[in-house]
Amino acid sequence: MSILDSHWLGRYDSLFVSPRGEDVALACPARLLSEAASGRRALVLALFEPAGVETSASHAVNELGAQYAAAGIPSARERGSPTLVPFGGDPHGELDQEAARQAARLLTDIGPKVQPLHVYAPLGLGRSLDHLIAYEAALRAFASEAGRNLFLYEERPEAFVPGAVRTRLALLGARLPPGAAKLADEASVVRHLWRIGEPERLRGEAIGLGARLAARLETWRRHRLAAPWNPLRALGPRLHPVVHVGDEDARSRAQAVAQALLPKDGRGRARSAQRFNGRATALAKTLGGVYHAERLWLFLPAHDGLPEVQHPLEAG
Repeated sequence: MSILDSHWLGRYDSLFVSPRGEDVALACPARLLSEAASGRRALVLALFEPAGVETSASHAVNELGAQYAAAGIPSARERGSPTLVPFGGDPHGELDQEAARQAARLLTDIGPKVQPLHVYAPLGLGRSLDHLIAYEAALRAFASEAGRNLFLYEERPEAFVPGAVRTRLALLGARLPPGAAKLADEASVVRHLWRIGEPERLRGEAIGLGARLAARLETWRRHRLAAPWNPLRALGPRLHPVVHVGDEDARSRAQAVAQALLPKDGRGRARSAQRFNGRATALAKTLGGVYHAERLWLFLPAHDGLPEVQHPLEAG
């Protein structure tokens, strides 16, 4: 499989790191639309998609006003990696380690060429090893650079699982400002386990009974490990929430993206998209929006104090 040659890439104002082609289009379509409306050039880089191939995801990204490029790094499925990632998420297999090295090298190389002011990377929700590799690679490439804002977006549909964001932040040991501590949605283990398999169903990914049981056991273990987390006193990365609120048009465009990217059932009905859009509407209200809302987590350098955080997206 050919790997993207970064030399042809030009300058972009914003870089969206997407594990799979559809991840950014499903997670932050309103943010992409806002970039285009503000006249900023945005590039969506899909790490684990074949390079030079047009897909429904690339068309969706273009419709949202951004450019699309695929890196061509072999995906977890192509590497033969298990769907369930053990706690810690470290890639133990040689092929996984090589994929992690390729992703880190590519993003490190792309930064000086693209020179984005804003970089968006996945928070690492769910059990996909590729999402965790993309998160780690983006942090290595961009977290310590001065003058560049790194945002972690909440992947969807993974963010719709009650307690998923809180568990991820807790396992990262994230430190949050006082006003944001309540935004880390806490959910009972029963609600968390009940919905833990929904992202795979909505994406149309077939998971066997053994894998589903293993996933619930691992999820229960992670939920217990996350329980003692104190977001005000944690010693991990400092994060600050930024909610991007979209209007009615943004909601309609986002719903159309879900219709285009999520699979139909055996009778051609868009059941997954309908469920996805219903969950998105409910989450928008939770986040304080009326039509549509997306939450990002601004990654703060270690020397930045939480009370003095600037909000680079609030100006548009």
